[in-house]
Amino acid sequence: MATLAGCSALAQTPPGPHLRIGTLQPPVTLDPIEAKYVGSKQAINRIFDGLYAYGEGSDVVPQIATGQPTVSDDGRRVDVTIDEQARFQNDQPVTPEDVQYSFEAPIEEETASAWRVDMIESVEIVDDRTVRFRLQHPYPAFSHTLTQPIVPKEAREDDRETFAKEPIGSGPFEIRKFSEDQKAQLVRWEEYWGQPKPAIAQLTMVYVESPLTQMMSLRTGRNDAIEPIGPQVADDIRDVTDASMKRRDGYRTYYLGFNLNQGPTTKPEVREAISYCIDMDEAVRKFIEPMGSRVYSPLPKRVAKEWDMPIEEWSEFPNKKNVERARNLFREANETTGQIKILTSKNPTWKELGETLAGGLRDAGHGALVTSKSWKGYLEAYVSGSESDYSVFIGEIAGTPDPDSFLYPAFHENMLGETNGIFYTGDEVMNRLSKARETTDRARRRTLYETAITRLLSERAFLPICSFENSFAITDRVRNFRVHPIPEVNPQLTSTSDGHVVRVRS
Repeated sequence: MATLAGCSALAQTPPGPHLRIGTLQPPVTLDPIEAKYVGSKQAINRIFDGLYAYGEGSDVVPQIATGQPTVSDDGRRVDVTIDEQARFQNDQPVTPEDVQYSFEAPIEEETASAWRVDMIESVEIVDDRTVRFRLQHPYPAFSHTLTQPIVPKEAREDDRETFAKEPIGSGPFEIRKFSEDQKAQLVRWEEYWGQPKPAIAQLTMVYVESPLTQMMSLRTGRNDAIEPIGPQVADDIRDVTDASMKRRDGYRTYYLGFNLNQGPTTKPEVREAISYCIDMDEAVRKFIEPMGSRVYSPLPKRVAKEWDMPIEEWSEFPNKKNVERARNLFREANETTGQIKILTSKNPTWKELGETLAGGLRDAGHGALVTSKSWKGYLEAYVSGSESDYSVFIGEIAGTPDPDSFLYPAFHENMLGETNGIFYTGDEVMNRLSKARETTDRARRRTLYETAITRLLSERAFLPICSFENSFAITDRVRNFRVHPIPEVNPQLTSTSDGHVVRVRS
């Protein structure tokens, strides 16, 4: 193993049980600096450790760090000490230089994870085990920022393209095989420095194209678990497969985003017309329930409630389906020809929502075209801002209990072309989203977020759809499996906070 360390594509499978998960969300990249969606992060978080990790819930516990951070200067200075045992899979120690690089690279490279770290003014190396973060302003969600995976600077800089496929982390698993958009096969790193060590020797996360195929893969024993559980098969899994369902309310929302950069949806009348072409309440009942529920903002219902947001007021914004009203609005906007391009991933639920909207557009006398792309193609297209790619897209936000994780990456102009495919640039919203990051006063933050969301809803920059549960179906071979509320933490095979370890019976 020492010989093979640092050449992760050759990692050998140690003895022990295997766990194979059929997923609708395959990884696209294994580079934490570049990753922008849940499927990639689920694999990445098995390979890489952060300074801190999530415990059983949204609490943050030490991982590479020792103890809690030392906070001073009214939250503008944060000191973190690195565990002297922490090592990468190439047998190199985790150094302050690696930590510094991991937090600076997203900004320098303008990647999708930049929003998580752009409040940092500097990362200073205090000594051979201590890193000091200086923030431009107090940031109340900085504990979540500190879960950023730490990468080895030298290994990544040597060859970024190779690193994205054959990464070297400090986590409990290393990569054995990776096929972009198809499969990630991870094996337990036998020399893992941390605790607890996984009981599972090999984890395979493989793309399955439909919920029905997922369910049958459980029945035939092809897969030990599937995720997420599609609403289309939720009622049948137990009867057909004898598998058990593990579900937990999660921090994830779906929305319908408009292209405000180019094309017909730059016109408010067109966006309003489109809003009359779909009954979103009915669509959620038909395609989402029981695995999710209707929302009326970008925030999951649990976040909106915890922050005492005006959910009832926001529920008045959606229009009932009215194709005649839509037809008239299209005429007023002089947009009666051509096709409204609707972009989705190949996720069956997204495609169903896209086709439902397309049907309503055609009922209103307008052409519509649904384009479903692979995850890699979708992730490139939905942030292009080009009308040749989309006028409307079905989008997803996976965040934390803090509203900033849903609003800043999806709507702030600093993330245009990375995680923001809407291209809304109204000053009022931008100012409020920025100010909300700079105050620790929860009441003040709530008011800023409420005002920003209300403006986005009133201008129909997007249409909220639903919040989605994190869900798995597992066979009786799998023991101790728990679902975490933060999507990217799943599958949670070990837990630093309580020593929890998932096991698979031979």
